[in-house]
Amino acid sequence: MSEPGIFEIINTTRSIKYFKQDPVPMDLIRKVLDAGTKAPSGENTQPWEFVVVTNREDKKFIQQLYQKFVKLRFYKRHSSLKNSNTPFAKMLNGVIHLAENLHKVPVHLLVCAHRDWPASIPAEKRIGKAPPPYASIYPCIQNILLASRALGLGATLTTIHHMFEVDMHQRFRIPNQVSIVALIPIGYAKFGFGPVERISANKVTHFEKWGSKNLFKANMNKRRIS
Repeated sequence: MSEPGIFEIINTTRSIKYFKQDPVPMDLIRKVLDAGTKAPSGENTQPWEFVVVTNREDKKFIQQLYQKFVKLRFYKRHSSLKNSNTPFAKMLNGVIHLAENLHKVPVHLLVCAHRDWPASIPAEKRIGKAPPPYASIYPCIQNILLASRALGLGATLTTIHHMFEVDMHQRFRIPNQVSIVALIPIGYAKFGFGPVERISANKVTHFEKWGSKNLFKANMNKRRIS
């Protein structure tokens, strides 16, 4: 079976929160990470490092802390929407399900980045830890998400681990000069993929100046007339 084309992948790459427990072959994870390393980065620094977690006890460690902070942020809102069928309520259902079952997802991928001060911060203001180079690491993360979809794997970008990043550093022996930018659970999707519903580009695109939003529609009308 041929792999889906790039636009099909983009249009069907959802944030997967319901996973099967089937093991994921490591050769697929390697392909996903290889795709991540092909992303562009500022000055070609390639600041990424990856920690692949499959050990049951380590995944349970992550899940317990993850659920603790999801409870603080989402459980109250979730309980008030239990009988709701709105898109937001469905999203919260997925968040809670993932928090309660994160340890069952076959692979936890920690996407890390070497810290580096941006040029916009003068030397005298560089106090404490430098931030990770987000502009360089997020293209890598997006490549990982798209490659996962291309290989039939579900994945989701999560950042709640920032609430307990110190514990993660200690558990996985990650140096202080490295930041854990994302925790990405990866496995086979329980309910499949897309289509993804988003606000149309028509509604958020301005031409030449803010507020000029009719060029797409005008061009479409011209094509119809001609």
